[in-house]
Amino acid sequence: MGFWRKAVIQPALDSETESTVQEQQELLRKEPSNPRAYFALGTLAHLRGETIAAIEHFKKAIELDPAYAAARVSLGRIYAIQGNYELAWQQARAAERSGDSSLIQ
Repeated sequence: MGFWRKAVIQPALDSETESTVQEQQELLRKEPSNPRAYFALGTLAHLRGETIAAIEHFKKAIELDPAYAAARVSLGRIYAIQGNYELAWQQARAAERSGDSSLIQ
């Protein structure tokens, strides 16, 4: 399985991820105020281990749509993993006000 994962599966996933990143960036060139594109970029950055970029993308999504619960949950999870529980709770409570209590649970 190790060979297939390293030689076949992972390069395909990396290529697909990069293609999706480019699609979202192109969408932002056309619609710079699209919070969903920033959320997608944040999710992709987080999956790639680019935590700082993920945080910035999630923050931008929230700036554009303060009621965007999914972005708040994702940002709150990163803060919780980092041990920044105060910021995690702030995001959890804001997400709950927008209808998503999953981070509090």
